[in-house]
Amino acid sequence: MVTDRIACILRAATLLHANGQTTQRVIEATTRLARAFGYEAMVLPQWDLILLRFRPWSAEASTPWLDASVHVRPTSVDMNKVSQTTHLIDRVSALPSPLTEEEVSRADVELTAIQALKPSSFIRFVIMTGLGAAALGLIFGVTSYLTLTLIFFAAALGAILRRALAGENLFVQPLAAALIAGLVGGASQYFFAGMQLQFVDITPCMMLMPGAHILNASLDLARGRLTLGIARFTYSLMIFLAICTGLLVGLAITNGSLTDRTLPDQVTLWLDIVSAGIAVASLGALYSLPWRILIAPILVGMLCHASRWLILENGGGVVLGAFVACLIAGTITAILARYLKLPFASLAFGAVVSMMPGIFVLKLASGLIEVYRADIHATLAMLTSVVSNGTTIFLIVMAMTLGLIIPKMLIDGWIERRNTVTFL
Repeated sequence: MVTDRIACILRAATLLHANGQTTQRVIEATTRLARAFGYEAMVLPQWDLILLRFRPWSAEASTPWLDASVHVRPTSVDMNKVSQTTHLIDRVSALPSPLTEEEVSRADVELTAIQALKPSSFIRFVIMTGLGAAALGLIFGVTSYLTLTLIFFAAALGAILRRALAGENLFVQPLAAALIAGLVGGASQYFFAGMQLQFVDITPCMMLMPGAHILNASLDLARGRLTLGIARFTYSLMIFLAICTGLLVGLAITNGSLTDRTLPDQVTLWLDIVSAGIAVASLGALYSLPWRILIAPILVGMLCHASRWLILENGGGVVLGAFVACLIAGTITAILARYLKLPFASLAFGAVVSMMPGIFVLKLASGLIEVYRADIHATLAMLTSVVSNGTTIFLIVMAMTLGLIIPKMLIDGWIERRNTVTFL
């Protein structure tokens, strides 16, 4: 039946769109599946729905298009679901077209099973979130065992709360986890002393950053999908707002603060590389990446961090370091994502998670609050700090975005041209 086939196509599109796949790959994969089912299709992903326009593949040009849609929001990242759905579409597309009703039914059963897959186990999610936050602390120069333990505790506690609040409002989870980080960080500043304690607040919040959504938004805007790109960016900004609100409220309750000073010394190369590998592994847990294919993104992340470390060591600066590292990450992960059938944005972000300007975002928010409180007594130093943090955020985000999406779009364009020539 037509309805069964279209429902199966929409289910596949939903699994890809809802779980972090780039819009272009959603369109390509869904179109291939529709062709295998005997339909010519146009796929129009939006923020709240996917619109599918279709007609029989053998229909004449004058045959009207039929419309079908499904409600879905691209707010999650589940690399396992994307990978399995893409593998299924590849297998189905390789069969003689159009598929029989039995083959369609079997594909639909498999898609239903993929849809029911659980995310990473609770234990893995909690432990790896804590380890990832502690690894980011090491990358930022934290050497105190006490501080690293507190970072792990704050991040793990936030992860427990996030799982407990699963299914609630989209912004409750980051708000609650950031609130925990603020409370633990503020309390640690009350009972202990040391500049490194600021990272008890910061690095657990770094694990909440919506980097994958920002990359998908950038790719949509670069391809002219302005409505969806702006919606994704708005969603990312709302997550940033929830994180900043939760952290600042937690710090206000415990009378904590974020210092504007950073740690002066860069960690050793081997420690930076190992810590980067742990951070990438933690993102794999957050994004439900299977253990068996985790080694590839870990190696990419280590390579990117080694290049960034060398640039910083030679006085290149954080912006140049982020750009070069992301250029390497974008080139490798654009190829790797196709080979492993994984979403590019989450794979690329996992490799460069520590380069996100989360520290500067949080300090910018804290600085704005301080300026507001000071009112007419705000000093030039306070205003300069706000402007400096804001400028740094903009430059790093631009460097990371361009470094990641330029290789992706060039490689995708080359593959599309090659496939077109092969088809002709």
